[in-house]
Amino acid sequence: MRLSDQEIRSGQSGVRLSRVALALVLLLPALAGCSGQETKESAPTAVASASDRCEELTVITTARALRDFDILKGNDTTDNNPITRWARDRLCVVQTNQWLVADQDHALEDRIRTALSNNEPLPDVLFLRSQDLPSILRDLIDADRIQEMGAVFEKYASERIKEAYALNPDVWKSVTLDGSRWGLPQISAANLADPILWIRQDWLDALDLEAPATLDELEKVMDAFTNRDPDGNGVNDTVGIAVAGQNTLNGWMGDVSFMFGAYGDQAHQWNRAPDGTLVYGSVQPSVKSALQRLAQWYEAGYLASDFGTHDEQDAAVLMTSGIAGMISGPGWMGGWPLGEADLEGAVFKPYPYPAGEDGRIGRIGTLPSYGSYLFRKDFDHFDKIFAYYDKVYGMLIEDPESDFSIGLAEGYDYIIVDGEPEYDFPGTTSTIGNFFLVAPGSAPSKAIKGGSLERRVHNGKIDSYYEKKMATTASRLFLEGKLAVEQQPNISHPEQFVGPQTPTMALKWRLLNKMEQTTFLQIVYGYAPLDEFDRFVREWHDSGGTQVTVEVNEWDRMSDDKKDDSL
Repeated sequence: MRLSDQEIRSGQSGVRLSRVALALVLLLPALAGCSGQETKESAPTAVASASDRCEELTVITTARALRDFDILKGNDTTDNNPITRWARDRLCVVQTNQWLVADQDHALEDRIRTALSNNEPLPDVLFLRSQDLPSILRDLIDADRIQEMGAVFEKYASERIKEAYALNPDVWKSVTLDGSRWGLPQISAANLADPILWIRQDWLDALDLEAPATLDELEKVMDAFTNRDPDGNGVNDTVGIAVAGQNTLNGWMGDVSFMFGAYGDQAHQWNRAPDGTLVYGSVQPSVKSALQRLAQWYEAGYLASDFGTHDEQDAAVLMTSGIAGMISGPGWMGGWPLGEADLEGAVFKPYPYPAGEDGRIGRIGTLPSYGSYLFRKDFDHFDKIFAYYDKVYGMLIEDPESDFSIGLAEGYDYIIVDGEPEYDFPGTTSTIGNFFLVAPGSAPSKAIKGGSLERRVHNGKIDSYYEKKMATTASRLFLEGKLAVEQQPNISHPEQFVGPQTPTMALKWRLLNKMEQTTFLQIVYGYAPLDEFDRFVREWHDSGGTQVTVEVNEWDRMSDDKKDDSL
């Protein structure tokens, strides 16, 4: 299964889970929906070999962006490992890697562009992450190098796969252009990236404080964490909250979306206005008020003096090293990095977001998809692709008959002892899931019946193999964080523009982003007056923002038209 960086970073920490293996539970069942059914499972037996079942083998090529922690064991290779052997033996598919690149600096996107420039053949299947797809999808379409997927999906997808997409129609928007669907997007977990507030509970206890329910109460806690020596070392060396300001104020850890949400509009993304149109959040008046309050927090010392140079992982280090007392971030942070913090006496606890003055609460939300599969023009083995897709999907919905009901691969994420799987053993890793040819992403939340897998395990239900695996490998803190996200189910505001770059975006968006980030940091740092925000808004519109807004709304109307004709 191809996972986004967001998903890979969200693995749960179990008793002994290391960062290398932090996708252990997450890769499939931890993102899975829950059938809520009582089933009795038995460990599956080995499948017949390809030579016993296949009249012929179908070779399908792909490209793979390898991460440092994509661990293979023994004599396994990228083309010969438990996943590729399963595909051969169960589906008569030989999957092979036409390209291998390092998963860094948009290497796969660069390799595709080289192939387009040199008129090289593309692999049969390409997976592009959501951050890469917008800038290259239009080029692939214009070059007539990829397959339109509308009719293909209707013909080959299984009924349960069709149901999954019908329940999550917005997922198609990431690959929709001019009314056509140009890929097969993964479905992300509904609230995977939704952030909550993580607080040093031991600091609250030491200072006799309660968790904040409002922004005013949050300020009092930040002041105490900054000025009342919460760690008791006699040194003024702590800050109230860790914020990542290097690239955006609403990143995947260390965000301040709760601040923007308390005033109204989420910055750094496109939001749905009351009249139904899309508007860019960072140029809305409410953002000015949020920046004003952030500037007050910075002046008071509640933020690190150099927070504007910190990326998401830098912000997390402030928390795990004992400098910051709070951080905003996803519920999975209870696994990594907080669950792996080597900080004596530290007790982290997840809390819901505090409310603004009028009771308003808001946060950024999870994208509908973290990436999509694109298929070479004239590729003609979609029967194999969708059979493969459906097999993996079975695990996501906790199908007891799934080939992966007990795990991904023996010796990787489980071993068999006395006929039963064990999940806690030296060298456990689920990154073998990165070698799936295609995988749906996660189960559609709207199809889930009963409580989430995390909630069931948290409540002590450990009957199925899916539950046993999570119970063995997921920490209590991870489960508590995931449940804390569920406490505020209706406050998330995901990015509303997820399609290909518009023509003006391709020319202007980098400049507009730089203008935005520079202005916001100057205001928060106190280098520029608050009224600089108004100048920025005017310049943003004059420098291409107005035309981008027109084009974004044109795309939105077209993608909605396509959605209305969906399954």
